[in-house]
Amino acid sequence: MTRRLLTIIQQETKREDLLCLPCERINLDFERFTEYRDSDEHPAEAQFEIPELKSGRKGIQQIPEAIPSILHYFLDGSRRTYKIADLIVDSKRYLPLIAGQVGVAVVERTPDGHHVKPAKEFCSFKNIVAFPDLMNQDDLQSLETKINAQSRVHFRLLRYSVKPDHDPVDLGIARIMSEMHDLEILAVQSMARNHLLDNDRLLVIDGPLRFKKDLDMLQFRNVIGLSKSFRPSFTLGKGRYRTEVGQITSGLRFGERTSVYETTEDEKMIGMWYLRLRQPDMMSNPLQGVVKMECYAVTPEEQENGLDAERIDIISAHILRERNVTPYGRDWRWANHIYPVYLAETYLKSSFMSDLHFQALF
Repeated sequence: MTRRLLTIIQQETKREDLLCLPCERINLDFERFTEYRDSDEHPAEAQFEIPELKSGRKGIQQIPEAIPSILHYFLDGSRRTYKIADLIVDSKRYLPLIAGQVGVAVVERTPDGHHVKPAKEFCSFKNIVAFPDLMNQDDLQSLETKINAQSRVHFRLLRYSVKPDHDPVDLGIARIMSEMHDLEILAVQSMARNHLLDNDRLLVIDGPLRFKKDLDMLQFRNVIGLSKSFRPSFTLGKGRYRTEVGQITSGLRFGERTSVYETTEDEKMIGMWYLRLRQPDMMSNPLQGVVKMECYAVTPEEQENGLDAERIDIISAHILRERNVTPYGRDWRWANHIYPVYLAETYLKSSFMSDLHFQALF
């Protein structure tokens, strides 16, 4: 017999120090419109390619169609989050109960080079409920066992940290996002262990390379991060050469890239650059059609001297070639999308339960 999750949670947590209260169920992913976003918090002051690009920009030579693409796999991670209840903890804290669906989809290019298909062995999905960390971990594990014994859908129960001066809803969402990033890491690690990634078989990840865990960096050697949006106020360079990204990228001509700059994430060194995929005079604003790209510096030589400029040019050229098929009319971000990533995103979102179905589980 299946039971609604909130009924199970209310019955199992019904004690003096913990009370679960129903509330209006809210989808938390409807954000106010933000045109450009990224997660860069660390400065990018130094150029990070060998040889150094003196002019600050460089035209990329287009690749003949007869040359096979080195971009073979495309990964997208996504989440849906909901507030499903409120918890009164220790008779004094009123904190949200956050649920979510997270998933990772990988698509691969077919041998003919003209199509992609899901690589289902690397796709994964999870349903999550995030409780505040004021709840005992042993109690949470016991509750998870009871929920999964009585529900027709499997859930993982996690704890999010409660911090002063932080919105607990944001903290719950961040914990669920962390679980999504873990799935992305596991997908890359599995592909690397199976020797599927190589210099001519790269994986493109939708979004920046911001994995906040210890990694075997060699497994990420052939992984590229591609961001459709970025903060135009983020600064590159230092001193009198310090310039905002928007000023630099708005002046890029079609097929040009910027210099590579060094940034870091949890002591991992990253080379970051920007590439214009579209003719600027055909765009609605100066930054439309520009993408941000990233690679990890993996070897000691790369970490010391920067990324090889020839490799950056080759990667950029193959990304530039992806512009020729677009999701125009289907996605407002079409000018900053590459079509295989759009297909991975579409496959992933179609695999989620609908909002109505998911919320009805509670």
